[in-house]
Amino acid sequence: MALSRRAFLAGVAALPLLSLSTHANSDRSLHFLNSSNSVDRDALRNFRKATDIDVIMDIYNDEAQFIGEFLSGDPRYDAVLASDDSISHLVQTGLLDPLNRSLVPNIRQIDSHFLTAEFDPNRNFSLPYIWGTLGIGYRKSAIEKKPDSWKFLLDSNKYFNRIALLSEKLAVLQIAQKYLGYSSNSTDKEAIDKAEQLLVRQKPYIKNFSNNTKNLLLSGKVDVAMLWSNDFLKIQNKSTDIGYVVPKEGTLIWQKSLCIPKHAADPVAAHKLIDFLLGKETAARLAKKYHYATPNKDALELMDKNYLDNPALFVPSAILKKSESRGFPGGAHSQLYKKAWERIMGN
Repeated sequence: MALSRRAFLAGVAALPLLSLSTHANSDRSLHFLNSSNSVDRDALRNFRKATDIDVIMDIYNDEAQFIGEFLSGDPRYDAVLASDDSISHLVQTGLLDPLNRSLVPNIRQIDSHFLTAEFDPNRNFSLPYIWGTLGIGYRKSAIEKKPDSWKFLLDSNKYFNRIALLSEKLAVLQIAQKYLGYSSNSTDKEAIDKAEQLLVRQKPYIKNFSNNTKNLLLSGKVDVAMLWSNDFLKIQNKSTDIGYVVPKEGTLIWQKSLCIPKHAADPVAAHKLIDFLLGKETAARLAKKYHYATPNKDALELMDKNYLDNPALFVPSAILKKSESRGFPGGAHSQLYKKAWERIMGN
């Protein structure tokens, strides 16, 4: 899921975007750059009814497309929904406007756990809209008990050649640090070295490092795998034999958040849209429709039991408290992770 800083700054060329509009010919309009399966046309219509502001929404399908559009030099977007990785880079490169919280009263509905983030520590530039976890996917028929610890993947000889880890160096090393008792976002050389040593020891038992671990599970090529929650949600209806759990040590929290680009034409209208999308009724309806976890604590009151009990959507509060948002270290710290990963892959 992570995107390299080099790719970000290069501004990968984007494919044509899908555009939607309320088409109401209002005297006021804003442009919104949104990821697929996040906000629908009904939300735009309801926003227009509430504010008399039209929305022209462009939809991107992946991070390369988002970056190509964002860095195209056309400053038409007033609001964007972006990943934690992209926001980290946008903040570092000064491409976002600070948010005026007084214009977003629905912020009080957001769970306090999500009002700080490693990629935007004081939430000066972004507010959370969608979140998910990194966990363990497993084949129920092949596992004696539910894998409740990262030990199953990182520190066990029980599933020789039946384990898959992600090929994302940062995420894997961060989880290894979490398992060892460090912050997953530690940039301390000792923590990174210990994580490297753990993974080198475990490597003989690992069948694959892959960003397609969901298909390795589905095909039966592995029995336990590191898996993003959104990938599990894509396959949960394809096989009742695949389970998902967030380990007791805690995990990485991924997020998509709403923010306002530098030089937005109508930042006041952008704040109104952000506030509307963060409201509990809108958040609840869209979370149900697209089947994602909402950080809006008030919206949860509107959800049914099946939604709240899905382990890929929500984790027990005790485990959530141990979990951390994703950080994306730069400079010398990034090099420490890079060199550690190269040594792991070389062993």
